[in-house]
Amino acid sequence: MTSRPRSTARCTTERRTPHRAASALVLLLVLLLGAGCLDGVTTAPREADAGAAPSAPDLRAQVQRLLDRRARAVREGDARAFVRQLGRGDGLRVRQLRWFRSVTQLPWQRFDYEVLGTDWDTRPAARWGRTVLVPTVVHRTRLRGFDRLVVERDVGFAVSFDGDRPRIVSDQDADGRAMLRGTPAPWDLAAVQVRRAPGVLGVFDDRTVAAAPRLMAAVSDGIAVLRRSLLFRWPGRVVVYHVRDPRVLDTVTDVPGGSIDLLGALTVPTYSRPEISPVASVRMLVMPVSVEAGEPFLGRLVRHELAHVALGARDDGAPTWLSEGLAEYLGASALPRAQRQIPTVAVRRAQQPQRGMPSSASFNGPDQDWHYAVSWMALDHVAATAGEPAIWSLLEAFEARPAGPDDEGVDRVLRAELGYDAAGLARRAAARIRDLYGAGG
Repeated sequence: MTSRPRSTARCTTERRTPHRAASALVLLLVLLLGAGCLDGVTTAPREADAGAAPSAPDLRAQVQRLLDRRARAVREGDARAFVRQLGRGDGLRVRQLRWFRSVTQLPWQRFDYEVLGTDWDTRPAARWGRTVLVPTVVHRTRLRGFDRLVVERDVGFAVSFDGDRPRIVSDQDADGRAMLRGTPAPWDLAAVQVRRAPGVLGVFDDRTVAAAPRLMAAVSDGIAVLRRSLLFRWPGRVVVYHVRDPRVLDTVTDVPGGSIDLLGALTVPTYSRPEISPVASVRMLVMPVSVEAGEPFLGRLVRHELAHVALGARDDGAPTWLSEGLAEYLGASALPRAQRQIPTVAVRRAQQPQRGMPSSASFNGPDQDWHYAVSWMALDHVAATAGEPAIWSLLEAFEARPAGPDDEGVDRVLRAELGYDAAGLARRAAARIRDLYGAGG
């Protein structure tokens, strides 16, 4: 594990009427720690306290045991044991029980916590109590059958040592912000309902769960189609999100085109750690408008996104037009030719001279409808003239000799694999559009 900085002390002391027992406790703490407080623990003297003050490691060990009980309660679906670890107030139990009912529907292969030696960066809140520890905690999870790696996220809990035993008194910092680093999962933000189908784990909210049978069937069918089309082994398993809750949708950033409202679906990589690149799994988010559109649009869209899930890192070296063109090709190829619609703008643009394939930098800009269409038709042309294996050979060539951030080297690979450059491929793609769709679409 990456080393982390040591904790820093944070201490406050309430003023109270002098009392002999309280004075003795304060003197003991000063003698032990030289600061009147435990490292990383907000404390105030209690009139009835007696005996040696617990050390900071002792308190962290108590928090670890508390979180071990919490994790076991989740894994076993024991709501009573889960609630016993919680304090009251500030809507904590309402939030936490909503979260508990959501996460206990998921198939966890791993679900545990590790208390670190550092504290969450928050000021103390008086409502938390007199003796409180707010440690940084690593939350480790792995969805059985769906996550390739363990997913780690840093979270924080305010744990009070007032009363008979430690309890979680807040999952939010002193300013009311959730103590979580990285992109939260839907169940971290809203109540979800989970559905299962062959190869599919579906996550819905109360406003979308009625559409679960339709979407789950489309994804299961799409997996079957993709597995027959791919030239490599793919397990054919995916987590699908289908929610309307804005708290969830607002966390989806860096989307193609700049706005999630313009998309029908997208893939969402889930990283093993927020700040480093290994991908634990690639999940799908399908927007409500796509499900409402029904077939054949829904099936085609789902197969497009499943293609990205299946390809994973295999297309990392390819230009965007190849990645998206292949997903479009796989999404449409299961449909009868008469149902393979293309944007009208693509038919018009195909009448114009072509100078090259779309650049990766501007692919999802104002001309993205044309870019998707010409990329799809480029690979449709390759499959029609050289056979589908030629598409996969092209992808492998870019994996061996990546195109680079500015698509440099694309022409070199195309000439070696197809015998012509990007401008030649674009002209052939435009001709394919004219042949299949004519001048009127």
